[in-house]
Amino acid sequence: MRSIHTQTWRVIAAWLLFFTPALLPGLSASALGHLLLAAWCFAPVLLVRPLLPLVLGGLALLGCANIVHASFFGALVDEFFLATLLRTTPTESLEFVPTVPGRAWATLALWLLACAWAGRTLWRTLPALRGTSLLLRRVWQGAGLFWALVLVYALIQQLNANTFMRKAKSLYPLHVVRAAMRQQEIAAGLFLPPLLPSSAPNASSQVDTIVVVLGESATAHRWSLLGYQGAPTNAPLASVPGIAATTVLAQGWNTAAALPYMLTGMSALDSTARRAPSFLDLAQHAGYKTFAFSNSRFFSLHEDFFSYALRRASAVYQKVGNGDLDEVLTRSLRTALADPAPRKLIVLHTYGSHPQLQERTPSSYRAVADAYDNNTHYSSHLLAQWIGLLEQASSPHRSALLLYTSDHGVLLPPCADDYRHGAGLSSLEVPMLVWANPVTHAQHAPVLPIFAQAPQAGGPGQAPEHSNALLAETAMRAVGYGALLEQADWPGSAQPGFNGIAWATLRQRNACTLQ
Repeated sequence: MRSIHTQTWRVIAAWLLFFTPALLPGLSASALGHLLLAAWCFAPVLLVRPLLPLVLGGLALLGCANIVHASFFGALVDEFFLATLLRTTPTESLEFVPTVPGRAWATLALWLLACAWAGRTLWRTLPALRGTSLLLRRVWQGAGLFWALVLVYALIQQLNANTFMRKAKSLYPLHVVRAAMRQQEIAAGLFLPPLLPSSAPNASSQVDTIVVVLGESATAHRWSLLGYQGAPTNAPLASVPGIAATTVLAQGWNTAAALPYMLTGMSALDSTARRAPSFLDLAQHAGYKTFAFSNSRFFSLHEDFFSYALRRASAVYQKVGNGDLDEVLTRSLRTALADPAPRKLIVLHTYGSHPQLQERTPSSYRAVADAYDNNTHYSSHLLAQWIGLLEQASSPHRSALLLYTSDHGVLLPPCADDYRHGAGLSSLEVPMLVWANPVTHAQHAPVLPIFAQAPQAGGPGQAPEHSNALLAETAMRAVGYGALLEQADWPGSAQPGFNGIAWATLRQRNACTLQ
């Protein structure tokens, strides 16, 4: 009897181990309760011996993914992880491997060893206990009854799969099923045409030539224009007339989560659910000739939110580089600016400050010891050069505007050993830059964000705070569709927070963990 009792608890412990990644976001009574409930609910799969290798192997691999994801973002894998996985090339994946924290590698090794022990225990011990352990029989019977009641409830309430998964997502590992469903919702909504306004654009607000630069992994904490004292990282921009800069709050830790806000002013899921137009869609609808040039890496055969949102409304769409030095975009900008179209909107999608910063920065810009500072200086040089090209291409009587912000920032030392993606204040606080020529200031001042309307009048401290969705909103105003932002249900970029937490509260927390 003692042997059966001991073996029963060994089996229970081995099974529970596969669910422990559910505790990665944080240990609490609620999280522990959900872990026990999930292990109990899914215990009946242990009765089907042929499924064990598949189930246990899948849980082990999912645990690995959750460990790595939590080491970066403090959360389990989600739809943004899946979107990133789908769009990332093998080369880019290899570049991310060195950025995985050392503690995560150690945890992975221990996790796989523990899974090997737990899998061996379950495989060897279960057959003898199926007919002899009363406790296991009660566990299996109770779980079977639970699922029968769930099925009856679902039928009575007429729950669809999405509604059910919203209610059950706290049961590990159903979070990844929910993530896959949300990602599928986004993918399915991509190919529905956006709902464009029936009204004509406000012609008096339309800027003649607009250049929008989509940055990558740039944090405001290293912008000397915003107070950084470590190096003059924005020196090429410091003497350019008409420039204003401020700090805005990113709406995600990675590109998949954050970039949609810069295109439509809202999340990817809300954008597809509402069939929201991007600022490119609105520009084309308003009669602009639209151009999009991308230096981002992604699988060219896999359409995702970013590539499709840029491509669908571009008269000219070109993947100029594949994570090359961002100066590869300069020639395309020159060509677009020379186009005879009377009104143009040009998007430059940069590769920015992705990992392997040495490869992102020409040797002539490696003047200081800090690789991130050097890369920021290089990006500032390009922005100054692109502003110069835009200014030269604009006649004295035509308005011109350049907008720049980043999708998200990065963790900085001492919060991390090196510069990498992660959950910290420097990952959320990103720079936004606006340049406008004198004609734009004179004729279209209301289009500009408040911090850029009078850049000599005291700087960004006097302006209300915004998320980086302000870039999309400014571009929408500049093409004549600012009225859309007055809708009652427009999410708005003002007074931003993140995950329901106000920006002011985030500043008061630990800058490395936001806890």
